[in-house]
Amino acid sequence: MKFESIVMYNFMRYKGKNRIDFCCDEKKNVTIVLGDNTVGKTTIAQAFRWGLYGKLMASTAKGKSDYQLLNNDILEMMDANSYASVKVEIAAVNNEKRYIITREIVYTRAFPKMEAREFQKKLSMRMTDIDFMESYVTVEEQEIENLINELFPMNLSHYFLFDGERWNDVSVGGVKENIKESVHILTGLSAYKSAMWHLKSMGSNSVIKKFRSKISGSGAVYDNLVAEQKKIERTIESLKENNKTLDINIKNYEQRQQEMDRFLEQNKSTEELQTKQKHLAALSHSQKDRSLTNYKMLVNAFSEKAFMLFSEPLIRASIKILREAKVERRDIPYMRQATIDYIIKNGTCICGNPIREGTDGYFCLMEQRKYLYPADIGSLLGDFERSAKRWEQKSRGIREEIRENAERADESIREYNDTYNRYAVLQRKLDEHIDFAEKRKKQQYYQREIQRFSKEKGENEGRIESYRKRYASIEKEMQSLEAKDAENKRWRGRLELAEELYQKLEKEFSTQEKKIFLELNREIQNNFSRMFNAKDKKIELTNNYEIQMLYQTKQGYREEQNLSEGEKIARNFAFIVTIMDFSRRKKAEQTGSYSEENDTLPIVLDGPFSKLGDENIELIAKILPEVSEQVIIFMLKKDWAYTKLDKYVGCAYRIEKRAEESFASIKREEMNCDHG
Repeated sequence: MKFESIVMYNFMRYKGKNRIDFCCDEKKNVTIVLGDNTVGKTTIAQAFRWGLYGKLMASTAKGKSDYQLLNNDILEMMDANSYASVKVEIAAVNNEKRYIITREIVYTRAFPKMEAREFQKKLSMRMTDIDFMESYVTVEEQEIENLINELFPMNLSHYFLFDGERWNDVSVGGVKENIKESVHILTGLSAYKSAMWHLKSMGSNSVIKKFRSKISGSGAVYDNLVAEQKKIERTIESLKENNKTLDINIKNYEQRQQEMDRFLEQNKSTEELQTKQKHLAALSHSQKDRSLTNYKMLVNAFSEKAFMLFSEPLIRASIKILREAKVERRDIPYMRQATIDYIIKNGTCICGNPIREGTDGYFCLMEQRKYLYPADIGSLLGDFERSAKRWEQKSRGIREEIRENAERADESIREYNDTYNRYAVLQRKLDEHIDFAEKRKKQQYYQREIQRFSKEKGENEGRIESYRKRYASIEKEMQSLEAKDAENKRWRGRLELAEELYQKLEKEFSTQEKKIFLELNREIQNNFSRMFNAKDKKIELTNNYEIQMLYQTKQGYREEQNLSEGEKIARNFAFIVTIMDFSRRKKAEQTGSYSEENDTLPIVLDGPFSKLGDENIELIAKILPEVSEQVIIFMLKKDWAYTKLDKYVGCAYRIEKRAEESFASIKREEMNCDHG
């Protein structure tokens, strides 16, 4: 399918009639429209979308309701009784027919406001055989939208009407939800799905349901089997719906887990530092306690025994004085006068002999009493000398003990200070708000939820399989109870044929889908490599046909989440080129078994290279004419030189806009133009 021309009447920036004829030549299949920023390139792209579907592509800054279709200059010249039209006419051709689509809105003005109000909408379409261009047939109004959608499927419009400045994410305009469906349409798999849907999946109106309803039986047993079969069908559908919900939950938690995995991977070094920080915190706490204990031991030892050290010089001096005094020592150590008095009073010596006044024992005791304290200090001096010697001996160990305690206290304090300083340095490096322990808990929670939902899904699938077996068993029982007549036999045969056909289509669809999925992933990576200089990156489709970019790490490839604007365009470009090329080759391989909706579509590109590097512009541009039968590009003149597409260009236009005027116009550049 190719666009032959587009004509705009008073459409947005374009006042009056502006026409562009596109090149349909097989070799010179590129049409370029050059213009500066804000002069109206995107307006032409919007004209395509509005002309085909009556809709506009909204940007993040402007919603669809913010656009005014009627040219401002035209609106300004209107009064309350005036009418003015906005019209877009698109001509398209394929090998057999030519189609002219005309969409128009007639406006009035809400005078004196500069506000256009819709008065009437018109949509018309004419078609003719390519060999009989003079004779046109008008398409019935109620069929126009369907026919347009067959020629240019709306859910594929984001692919062949590519907006490089705004389609930076596959979710724009619902594209994300339609990728899988789009692939099925472009690769012909939609034909399988459509047939399967009509055979079995469209409820009571499905072929299989209708055939089954034609078969009759008799008796309560048969009726009970029919009722049980219907109950099983409802249960299976309920389980399938439940599994869809479970799939959504599983996908949700898988995405959360992937995000958490990426976060933990990206902050792995931080987490290691935090683990080290926690270790240092525990170590410093232990060292702090130990240093306090050692300090207390030092203080206690000093408090209890330090006086011995301080008295040591005095003791030595005292002993020296005592020795120099040469005091006669006739006392008995540790004896006192009170001791002698007690023995005499008691009347018995410690040896057991009686003590009486006038006896020798009495005399000896009284004699000894003269040399005891308090009559004589010799005993005290003896006691002092003995105690002083003991203190002197003890003080020798105390000095070493206090020194050891002090050294232990000093060492433990130094260790604590060193550990705390290392801890403080790490603390300054870390974001204290990141709680990796909590992140790990969430990661484990996501894993548990995925396992729980997956288990429930598996149990549901097992129940579905069990119900299907019971359903088949009921089917056999019902067959044995069916009325043995020719009518039932015919419908039973048709039913079995329809079910066999469904199973065959289902198997073939599954096989082809897997094959196409693998082929697409190989080709999408090959095209990405051809179009972009990014050796450490690749793109691929997930099982849900979501486009993701991966970057290489030491642990393998991981998904890149923070894509630049250029990388998003690069990813989508590679996918579009792959899909278009794949569709073109599949079409060439077919022998007419696929419907016309699988025709190769033209590619209309609005500002495709504005956010790409110069080298990538050339790599992409040289592939475009190869993968599409027709390429239409609206772009900046400064980017054109990098495309090196001159040899493919059949038609060229430029957009002119004077500074003093609010409208733009389209002028043909002087180039050789062949419309085929």
